Amino acid sequence: MRLHRSRAEAILLLGTAAGALAGTLASLGHVAWWLELFSHFRPQYAVWLALCGIGLLALRRPALGIAALLLGLANALPLLHYYGETPIRPAPRGEALDAVLLNLFFYNGDHGRVVGYLQETGPDLAVLLEVTPAWREALHAVAGELPYQAQAGDVLVASRLPLAGVRAVTLPSGEASAILLRVRAGESELTVIGTHANWPLGPRMSRNRNRELGALGTLARSVEGPLLVLGDLNVTAFSPVFRHLLSRGRLADCAAGRGWHPTWPSWFPPLYLQIDHCLASPGVAIARFGTGPYVGSDHYPVEVSVQVEPGAATPAAGAVTAAARRPTSRR
Repeated sequence: MRLHRSRAEAILLLGTAAGALAGTLASLGHVAWWLELFSHFRPQYAVWLALCGIGLLALRRPALGIAALLLGLANALPLLHYYGETPIRPAPRGEALDAVLLNLFFYNGDHGRVVGYLQETGPDLAVLLEVTPAWREALHAVAGELPYQAQAGDVLVASRLPLAGVRAVTLPSGEASAILLRVRAGESELTVIGTHANWPLGPRMSRNRNRELGALGTLARSVEGPLLVLGDLNVTAFSPVFRHLLSRGRLADCAAGRGWHPTWPSWFPPLYLQIDHCLASPGVAIARFGTGPYVGSDHYPVEVSVQVEPGAATPAAGAVTAAARRPTSRR
């Protein structure tokens, strides 16, 4: 019995040390690409250390147990972004624009489930990522509900409302795209950017992801009037790269103060991360933010309702380069 107790204590102490090391490395995310990867798993470290602490307390090692719990609490502090910050102020009375962001996943063959979700949800605007030719064909089924469509790379915007000022933007790496356009939101115009950044696995891809998000921040800062950014940014709010994006683009996280809503990977909850984001400029109010149901993808949809605040400046009409029209063919 004593041997089993000693083994359990050793395992819990080892687990506490591992959790503490991971949390320490997470705080050094600005130093190297591989250290930045540790920053994304703060909730997991917090739960792991809490479990180790509870185990040590059960073994009557109060000092060690309390130390583990305090380390868990330190790793939980970044979650105050989702639970402690004041959310973007509630929307004023008026008509909201309902938007959906969904990474379809290249290898997701469950077209019917996604089509059914879009038809049932009925968004005014959908930003869809990883759109392959097969997905493009399948999405003809929602052309009646979302007739105005524009695509840049693997990013497709489908809208119930007419689109204007459509412009494709190639991000610095040349491997990712963004699409910029305008849409009516109540009585005002709203600029929308849909984008999909690289994933940061390896020094080259991490560097490209960072350059893409830096360029996205610069683009956002250059937009006149209310702006909404919807995209799979392959970064969490716990990363210094994300904080730099918000600062550079003068943007706010629509999820702040509204709870943690992990979006990936849908098939493995222990590794849940929130990497699909909605960001807003001043003048945009958020009425609702959350995630949708499982639709066969490795990502959950992001659902958001936004309103442009009365008196917010609108972009100049001359800033258009093209207009999306109702499709005349299903091919």
